[in-house]
Amino acid sequence: MAEKVDARGLSCPQPVVMTKKALEQMESGILDVLVDNRVSSENVARFAQSAGCDAEIEEREGVFTIHIRKREACEIMPEKTEKEMVVFVRSNTIGRGADELGTILMRSFIPTLLEIEQKPNKMVLVNSGVKLAVEESPVLEFMQEIEREGVELLVCGTCLDFFDLKDKVKVGRVSNMFELVSILSEADKVLSM
Repeated sequence: MAEKVDARGLSCPQPVVMTKKALEQMESGILDVLVDNRVSSENVARFAQSAGCDAEIEEREGVFTIHIRKREACEIMPEKTEKEMVVFVRSNTIGRGADELGTILMRSFIPTLLEIEQKPNKMVLVNSGVKLAVEESPVLEFMQEIEREGVELLVCGTCLDFFDLKDKVKVGRVSNMFELVSILSEADKVLSM
């Protein structure tokens, strides 16, 4: 019989946090996680898959059930093997004072990331920083090139919803606060913009 986690009505990152705790308490088996929106279902499934578990999403009448199969080989918190640098982008401009100058600086900063020897492993985009990953971004072509160079771009889903930009994302993947905080806390070096 499957274990169950009912995370309906909870916002990001609670469904992922509850899933993580339940999986940590299991050696192996099936865990069914119930959520009430597609974004949460995708976040939970992605978390489970990143830990090496199998995850399948089923929807019925607005309730999403994520069926997770945990094998003994699944690692809920896998060991890091290499040093990691993360760029944390909190705004679509750099600095405070003159937004026009901040935009100019950001247009210079993003392409420069392609020129440095040690490129970041990941870029985390939050608040208005998510505007760098959407179709009207003045640096979109450089963001796409950064991603092609192997930098993982993670875009805050809550922030995209706030700015009503979820349908305009052109680069990176939508993420959740649990994953973003985990990435930042586990990085060897965080460059904050």
